[in-house]
Parts: sequence; C-alpha cells; structure tokens
Amino acid sequence: MVSQTTFVRQSTGLVRSLGFFDQFIISQSIIIFLNSFVLTSLYAPIFFPGADLVVVFALGSIPAFAMAAVYSIMSAAIPRSGGDYVWSTRILGPFYGSVQFVFVLVTAVIGGLAYPTYYAVSIALSQFAFSLGATTNNTSLINDASNFSKPNIAFAISLAIIAIGTIVALLGLRVFASFQKIATVLFLVVAAGFLILLLAIKPSSIPGLVNNAFSVAGSNVTYSGIIQQAGSSSGFNWTNTLLASIPWGFLAFTGFNYGSYLSGETRNAKSSITRALFLSVIVATLLMVLMSALSYNDFGIQFLNSVSYVEANNGGSLPTLLTTSLLVSLTSPAVAVFIGIGLFVGFVVVSVSYLVTISRLLFAASFDRLLPARISDVNDRLHSPIYAVSILSALWVIVTAVLWYGGFISTLLNTSLIAPIGYTLPLISTLVFYWRKRDLFNKTVSTVAKPATLVLSSVVGIVAFLFYIFAETFPIVSGTFLGASLSLAYELVIVFLAVGTVIYFVARLRLRGFGDELSRIYAEVPPE
Repeated sequence: MVSQTTFVRQSTGLVRSLGFFDQFIISQSIIIFLNSFVLTSLYAPIFFPGADLVVVFALGSIPAFAMAAVYSIMSAAIPRSGGDYVWSTRILGPFYGSVQFVFVLVTAVIGGLAYPTYYAVSIALSQFAFSLGATTNNTSLINDASNFSKPNIAFAISLAIIAIGTIVALLGLRVFASFQKIATVLFLVVAAGFLILLLAIKPSSIPGLVNNAFSVAGSNVTYSGIIQQAGSSSGFNWTNTLLASIPWGFLAFTGFNYGSYLSGETRNAKSSITRALFLSVIVATLLMVLMSALSYNDFGIQFLNSVSYVEANNGGSLPTLLTTSLLVSLTSPAVAVFIGIGLFVGFVVVSVSYLVTISRLLFAASFDRLLPARISDVNDRLHSPIYAVSILSALWVIVTAVLWYGGFISTLLNTSLIAPIGYTLPLISTLVFYWRKRDLFNKTVSTVAKPATLVLSSVVGIVAFLFYIFAETFPIVSGTFLGASLSLAYELVIVFLAVGTVIYFVARLRLRGFGDELSRIYAEVPPE
C-alpha cells in the first residue's frame, strides 16, 4: 500500500488514453526517418570520411533494438508516467535518479526541442526557398534562403513553432494524438514520395542540376569541382564505416523510446509499447537503408562523401546545405514544395513529441517530491501537467535562442557528451536491477521477461554508448572528434553533475524540514 503522505497525492490525475497506434506514431514522429537520413547522410562522412550509410544505419540499429528491449520490458514491468526516471530511482536511489534526471532533461531540451526547431528553419525552410527559386529562376526566393539563417528572422519563426507545440501539449493527450496522427501521416506521404523520386531520378541528370544550382546562386562551383576538392576523402573507407555506426548510425534513432514516459497513460502498456518500439525501429532501419542505397545509386557515394567534405572545409557556396533532400528538390518546382513541406512538418512533430513525453519526466520528479509539488499539478479537464509543459517550453525558448544567437556548431560540440551519458544511465540501473533490488525485480520484471534478457540488452546499449563517448573523446580516425571543444564538453558534464547533486540535496533538506525522508518515498513505486 502507498501511504497517504508518501507522494504528492494518491493518484497521478493522468488518464490511460493511448493505444498501440498512438505509441507507434509517437516513436515514428521522433525518429522521422527521412529527416534523420538527410542529416546523417551529410554529417556522418564529415566526422568519418568514406563512411557507407547503408552499413552505418544497419549497425546503428543494434543499440536501438537493445533499447527497445529494455524500455519494453521496464514499461511493462513498471508502467508509470516518468519512464526510466521511475525505475532508476527505485533501483539505485534518489541521488542517482537526480543526476540521471538532469542529463536526460538537458539531452531532451537541446536535442529534442531546440535542434529540430533550428533545423526546421535553417534546413527545411531555407532549402524550400532555394530549391523553389532555383527551379523557377526566381532570384528573390534564392535570396530569401539566406534570410532563414539570420538570427532575428529565424528566431521569430522558431517562437511561432514553439507556441504551436506548447498549445498542442497543454491541450492534453487527445489533441496531441490527433495532431501527431495528421502531421505524421502527411510526413509519411512525403517520405514515400521521396523514395519514389529516388527511384525515378536519372543519375545522368545530377551534374547538370548541381551545376545549375550553384550558377543561379552566383557561384562557380561545379559537380566535378566538388569531387576534386574532396580528393581521396570521397572514396569508401571500411574502418570509418564501422566507427561511424556509433554514434552517427544510432543518432538517427535517438528518442524513439520516449513514448515510455507516457506508459502511465497507455492502455495495455506491455503489448502496446513493446510492439510500437520494435516495429518503429524495424521500419526506420529498413527505410533509411533503402534511402541510402537509392541515393548512392542516383548521386554516387563519391559525390555524397565529397559534399560532406566540402561542407566541412569550404562551405558557404550555397545559401543552404547541399543535402540529399535539396538534390531531389532541384528536379522541379512541385518537388521543391513537396519535399520542403514534408521536412518542415517532420522537424516540428519531433519537437512536439519531445515536449509532451519529457513533460512527464518533470511531472514524475515532482510527484516524488524531488521537485516542487506544484509542477505535478494536472488540469482536471485536459489531464495535462500544465506547469511541467510550461517550464519545458520556457527552456525550449532559451536554448533555441542560444542556438541562433550563440552559435549552433559550438553548442552542438560543447554539449555532445551530455546525450550519451543520458542514454547510458538508465541502462546501468537495469543492468544491476536483478542483483540490487531482487524483491522488486521478482515482483515486476520477472512477470514479463527473464533476467538474462534485460541484462544482455542493457549490456549491448551500455557498450554502444561508452564507445560513443570514446569516439567523441579520442583521435580514432583523423583527430579528436570534439577538437577544441573537448575540455569544455567535459566541464559541462561536471556542471550538470553538480546541478543534479544540488537538486538532490535541496529536496532532501526540504523534506527533512517537513519531517520526511527522500529514501522513504523512493522505497515505493508511485501510484497510477
């Protein structure tokens, strides 16, 4: 029995209204495989020259499947709002949970809220304007492409995206589920069209399209000139392909498991979340592998690797990035509109999904009294944690402003160690669960899975993310991945570790003032 004073109240106030299809849509709307493919195909060869994307995505799915197994098992065993925060705190205690809370929250705010918003403007809208201008010979549209990189204009558009996402999240799960279904179906139509276009493109037409794009932009760069600039970096490299699979292959999947934060609002969480997560990884893997193979057939691995090299070392010839989506968009004005809308919608639904799912992380921490109780308040009519959503939206605005006014690349590099730590911490708790809390394990996990399944899946994920950290830190290929940002990246890790520590001790002192202890609260699983 849960004592009356253990948690903020006797029930969460949240309602189980999501089913399998809702969970699948949430997972897909976070992966957004077309957008993930576009970004990975440009950036992976920058850090690992010569990487073959077909292999990168296939190998990158391995830790994704491991996480699908862990999060499926734990969501079935402890189906509570807050997901990995709830189980980690019950296994390893409130201090560990406080640190994990900070790293997961920061990862989600930066990578799940701010980055997609930044990409929606800097990539989707910029490419939309440029490709439409290039295919219609409209110089004013080509000039507009540059405007989407100007901080004042871009941030204003970003604020509009944030406002839409916040309204959807505040209106509750029914509105959110409807919004995501409509937006994701639209995105899936565009993704299917993208595949059809890749099948229809004539490889012989690509040099002419590229040359025309640079010409209308006032640049003398050519298709053959890009390959010449890259030189030996344009070829295939098997070692770099293996190394790029972690982190870059897995980065395409990040956050796909965050529907588990809504497990306390999911009907039959055991089957719904399990099927949704595994099906989502399978679909995304197959489609990204297929997109990679078709892109190599159309554009050539030599040219795509050369584009990555030029963007990293001598970019700026175009007012937007020369990605695979832009190459396809250059085929006609109709295609430019079609792809542009799809990419924009894709980036928006990522942020909305993160806002709703991660708001349950704040909710759960407040419900346990780690954070002030008011944050766990739920609107009686909408069944939405309005304060948790509002706090996240405020953080979303702040970090997005940092990206536009402080620099995207510097932020990306300086904070890049936070994410793999955030992904690893929940897996460490599930790895030791069987030995650390045997009684709780037998009451929960033993009813849905064997200990070996959870342990093995946890090990696969942990090894992958430890390599992720290693690859960012040490000069495996051609210099340190983080370069000059390495020291600051580790300093930020220490800062956020300190923040988690402060949150823990403040909560501990606050509860002691009321004659209570955090350890007593975290000895029990919260109610539904």
